[in-house]
Amino acid sequence: MKQLPEICNWGYQDLLELPFEETDIYEYKSSKVPLDQLKNKISKAASAFWNSGGGIFIAGVNDEGKVDGGIPCKSGKQSIRDWVDNAIKFTEPLGDYEVNIIAKTNESCNIKDNKVVLIIKFNESNQVPHMAYDKKYYIRVGSHSGGAGHFLVEALRSLRNISRPNLRGVMKYHPTKPKIEELVIVSVNDSVALDVKLTFDPFPKALEEHYFEDFPLEIALIDRNNPFRMEISGFGFRNQAFGEKPVKLILNYKDVIGNEYTTEQTISPHKNLQPMAIGEDIFEKLTKAIDGLANKLQPK
Repeated sequence: MKQLPEICNWGYQDLLELPFEETDIYEYKSSKVPLDQLKNKISKAASAFWNSGGGIFIAGVNDEGKVDGGIPCKSGKQSIRDWVDNAIKFTEPLGDYEVNIIAKTNESCNIKDNKVVLIIKFNESNQVPHMAYDKKYYIRVGSHSGGAGHFLVEALRSLRNISRPNLRGVMKYHPTKPKIEELVIVSVNDSVALDVKLTFDPFPKALEEHYFEDFPLEIALIDRNNPFRMEISGFGFRNQAFGEKPVKLILNYKDVIGNEYTTEQTISPHKNLQPMAIGEDIFEKLTKAIDGLANKLQPK
């Protein structure tokens, strides 16, 4: 993920500290570019940066990032701010962006009267691919924006179908062990959860004595075809396993592009269960301990 600077509070001094050449983050356009051409270049930049993790477009500076006079502060009767919004609207779908306009502040700066330096920050987008005004797709490669080939466009399009993994914990009867209840972590959509970390708050009594140091549990992958389950309670003894009050299930995980998520869910020891057949036996020692507890508590 690119680390883009905040531009909302930029002033003329920040323009003096720009890199001396364009990069994968910065694109410069000279004050000499007419507004009708600049409008198209903004749309291409929007497509390229949104398709490539974000970036900053600056108009009113030369190829070395030096202020060279500035662009007009108006297009006819339209303010340059409204003109920018209209220019960006030619890119579909619209992503997130920010605009800062820096005008002349004193006689020593290189921005001319009635001119401005335009700064547009295109934030990272999860709606790729974005198409420019000319019905083409662009990406940022180094210091240049270039057309994206068919394969890359399809790869970008596939990213649009990636949604946040939605994990849910459910208590179920074990399909082959009538006395055992299990906690099953399932994905309720088609997305994959990676590097899942599972823990509880407060910690269930049945796990605390023997397994506390093993938590948080680390699970490489959970999806619809690969749920995770663990035996956690004997039939009729859920209160002994959990305590009288609900516990909080806490899941930390990532999606396939590295975004991190945390979900919390309350599990009650008093809710009824339904059978569910998933997976294979886990925590055999816990099963024996719970069965032993059950035997001890049986009336004689």
